[in-house]
Amino acid sequence: MRKLNYARFILLLVLTLGLNACGGDDVYYTDDYLRNSDEKLCGKTWSENYTEDNMKCVHQLKFTKDRSGQEIFNYYRVGESRPARTESYNFDWEWIDQEMEGLKLDRGAGEIHYFDNVWVRQNYLSGKLDGIEVTFVKE
Repeated sequence: MRKLNYARFILLLVLTLGLNACGGDDVYYTDDYLRNSDEKLCGKTWSENYTEDNMKCVHQLKFTKDRSGQEIFNYYRVGESRPARTESYNFDWEWIDQEMEGLKLDRGAGEIHYFDNVWVRQNYLSGKLDGIEVTFVKE
């Protein structure tokens, strides 16, 4: 009888611990963790570097919560630390859909750019900006 009580206790313990493991407290993989948001996008400077016409270009995007933003291109000659040329554009932005997987950047005067397949994570922003694959990192 004592062995039977011991076996019941072990079975009850295993069931209790096993069912507790399915508690659903795993916040890391929730839908909100994977979803893009204004909070993840705004208030940061996103930057990518590439070479164009033998000059290093630092391309930056800045988004604000009031749905405005700035796009900056700084062009550097080899070996120089100050930009030889800077282009700056202001824009209004909005999510294309409720899934927040695309952005519409409106510079005004009918100049609209699309940022599709957007992924915003803690340290990077990626997608297709006017059809070109880009990856920006948080500065």
